[in-house]
Amino acid sequence: MTAAEGAERAPKIGTLVVDVRRNRVGEVMASAGGREWEASPCDVRPATASDELRVKVTEVNDRSRRERGMA
Repeated sequence: MTAAEGAERAPKIGTLVVDVRRNRVGEVMASAGGREWEASPCDVRPATASDELRVKVTEVNDRSRRERGMA
């Protein structure tokens, strides 16, 4: 694959995607390099509504656990 072909396949910054190799949902932050993790454009797919809901439920559960730990 050429660099131009890779750029065409890369999702746009801000897009919610699923890294199929790691089964992780994340927002595209940059097209090269990343703070959280890096994934090749061929290893990501657009996130579905179900994927987005999974992230939100995880965040709510994490927040609840932290709050109970502080009480």
